[in-house]
Amino acid sequence: MTVDASRVTALSRYRVAARERLIVALDFPSLAEAAEMVGRLAPVVSWFKVGSELFTAAGPDAVAMVRAYGGKVFLDLKYHDIPNTVHRAVAAAGRLGVVMLNVHIAGGEAVLRAAIEASQSLSGPRPLVLGVTVLTSDETDVGAVVKSARLARACGLHGVIASAREAAAIKKACGEEFIVVTPGIRPSGWPGDDQRRTTTPAAAIREGSDYLVVGRPITAETDPRFAAETVLADIESAPRADSWRAR
Repeated sequence: MTVDASRVTALSRYRVAARERLIVALDFPSLAEAAEMVGRLAPVVSWFKVGSELFTAAGPDAVAMVRAYGGKVFLDLKYHDIPNTVHRAVAAAGRLGVVMLNVHIAGGEAVLRAAIEASQSLSGPRPLVLGVTVLTSDETDVGAVVKSARLARACGLHGVIASAREAAAIKKACGEEFIVVTPGIRPSGWPGDDQRRTTTPAAAIREGSDYLVVGRPITAETDPRFAAETVLADIESAPRADSWRAR
C-alpha cells in the first residue's frame, strides 16, 4: 500500500470521531499474534473485531485481551441458531464486555428479537446488536439489503452490517441513527482479494457508513500503526455529506 507521509503527519491532531469509526479485524490463528497487533495499534485504534478464527482459538481470552489494552470489542460470530440459543449467546457475550456483536438476519424475526431482548436484559453495559445482511464476498441487489435492514430495525436491532453501496439507501429507509458497519474496506491501491464488495475509507464515510472494518491493509503491513493512521487520515478527509437525504 502506498502511503502519504504528509497526510499521516497532519493526522497527529485527528479527531476522536475518526478514531471511533475504525474497527481493525484481528484475523489471527493465535492469541499471542493478536495481542502483539493490539499492543502496536492500541495508541491509535479504539475498536477491534474478534471473529470466528480468533475466538475459536482463544475463546473469551481474546475479548479480555483487547479490553486489557483499553480497546472495544466487536464480536463477529454472526449468530444463526434457534432463538433460545442466540439469546443465551448474546447474553454471554455481553457479560464478557463485548460492545458490539452481530446476528444473521436470515435467522428470522424470532431470532432477531431474542438477540435484542438478551442485550436489553443485562444489568451492566448492553452490547449493540447488528444484523448481517449479506457477506462481503457475495453480490446482491440494494433492494434486498434494504428490506433486511428494515426487518432488523423493526425488531429493535441497532444497525446492520452492509457495504457502502447500500449505506445511503439504508439510512434513507431506517434513519440516521441506524448504524451501518461496513467491512471490505480497502485503501486505494489495495487489491480486493477474497472480498468483492470493497470500497475506500473515504468513499464509505461519504456514503453514510458509521464504522469501517479493516483487516489486512493494516495488519499485514510492516508498520501497522502507520497503516492505521493512513486509514484514519482518509476517514478524516471525508466528512459525512449525508447524501442519502437527497436520494
